[in-house]
Amino acid sequence: MTTARIKLAIVAAAPSPYRVHQHLRIARELGDRVELYSLFLHEHNWQPWAAPLPPEIRPVVFGMGESARDKNRGLGPLRQWTKGGEIIRWIREHRVDAIITAGYNDPGLMRLISWCKRSGTPNYLFGDSNVHGDHARGLRRWIKRRYVGWAVRSVTGLLPCGEYGRRYFEQYGGRNKPSFFMPHEPDYGRIFNVTAEEQAATCEKFHLRTDLKYFLYSGRLVNVKRVDTLLDAFARIAERRPDWGLLIIGGGPLEVELKARVPAQLQDRVSWTGFIDDADELARLYRCGDAFILPSSYEPWAVVVCE
Repeated sequence: MTTARIKLAIVAAAPSPYRVHQHLRIARELGDRVELYSLFLHEHNWQPWAAPLPPEIRPVVFGMGESARDKNRGLGPLRQWTKGGEIIRWIREHRVDAIITAGYNDPGLMRLISWCKRSGTPNYLFGDSNVHGDHARGLRRWIKRRYVGWAVRSVTGLLPCGEYGRRYFEQYGGRNKPSFFMPHEPDYGRIFNVTAEEQAATCEKFHLRTDLKYFLYSGRLVNVKRVDTLLDAFARIAERRPDWGLLIIGGGPLEVELKARVPAQLQDRVSWTGFIDDADELARLYRCGDAFILPSSYEPWAVVVCE
């Protein structure tokens, strides 16, 4: 006698490397019990990642050619609401048994949460929000408390990344909801399987000096990441640590400003890669570093630490 697999749909705004790996683990490790479908509201994420979607996760994109960057521009919210209806029809036609909704800050996801509640479809809310990053005040706080509270009350259960995520949802009525940790994570095998030859070729590609060990930062070049603090700290110790350099992986709006912050005598010891959209190349760059530093003021869920 065989037991029918549960049809599970995970609905998210857009693909990302860590999200795809999370879905792959579900498909590979729970494939005998779960028939997974990965539904995306946009083809492109906020970051321009370009990795193809693996067939194993059964991807379905409802916004081909569209980017999550544009969802709030012009008629974007109306388009998102419409896509929410398209997803609901798809779920009904394919007789999906349960849904994981990745987030709630989108009219399409809001429509999906509401439909699941009305139809009695099990719906678990995934989120990487962190109680320490919940800084809304005044009118924004009033609106957020009511909207997020509605979303939390409407779902079957919660899927925070970790303990601080669980506490975040508790503030909005989630204390009595079933809660299970579902962290974002990278593909560890991709990092551990880098060969010495691949590592050497990558170090050469980015002109890393063979006479230096490297402090490594990986992330966006934005204020909250405090790369300015990292650069200033390196400048203070550089004279006493002549055998160390600094490798900055990532891009962002502060790139020009941050590069100008590096003293002239240290510019040959600070290397910049720009944004890396190739997960394999990123894994090889990690192997080129010797000590990892994350100077951020705040992280919702720092996948880079897992990496």
